[in-house]
Amino acid sequence: MSEESQIAAALPPAATQDTKPDASNTGLRPIERFNSDERLSRIVPQTDSGAVASYCSKFARDFLDANLYFCSAKFTVARGGKVKALDEAFREAETWFDAMVHSFTERHQFEFPLAYIDIPVKITHQFAGRLLRLVRKYDRLFAATLFCSAAGSVSSTEREEVMQLAAKRISGIHLLCIPDNDKYAADGTRLPNNHDMKD
Repeated sequence: MSEESQIAAALPPAATQDTKPDASNTGLRPIERFNSDERLSRIVPQTDSGAVASYCSKFARDFLDANLYFCSAKFTVARGGKVKALDEAFREAETWFDAMVHSFTERHQFEFPLAYIDIPVKITHQFAGRLLRLVRKYDRLFAATLFCSAAGSVSSTEREEVMQLAAKRISGIHLLCIPDNDKYAADGTRLPNNHDMKD
């Protein structure tokens, strides 16, 4: 079942903008416990604050479930060139998402309520906070393109391509987390001939 079908199934037949759909009918399995939860106990936090992660798309749900605390653990031990590489990736992704969200929210839209599921999370590093904000921006873009699709101002092909690029931006940060600090030069570039990535 596509994400659009899941969302359509969550909407009542006469849904209005003032009606909030029941989050239990999204078609998405709620996150009861993160798959990467065991990492949380091993993180030495640089910050220790709580936040709420909200998601309405399958990508956001799956990324939060599998990768949020994995990345958080890697952020806390990142040093040198790896920090620079991560910061650059965040800057590029944030700029791209801001431009895309603005572009699609300026188009003709037919808005309708989307069901979001909330789950509390621990933010142990400033990069983790930025990652959570990127996932939220993914869902904002997901919603904006969906509303444009409903209004006929974006084709299904364009929407699919944009969402694939959006997922790639966030997944790229996860991939940067995997290599150890010594796999990065001081300028943030990956050192050559280092394929032995460690968890």
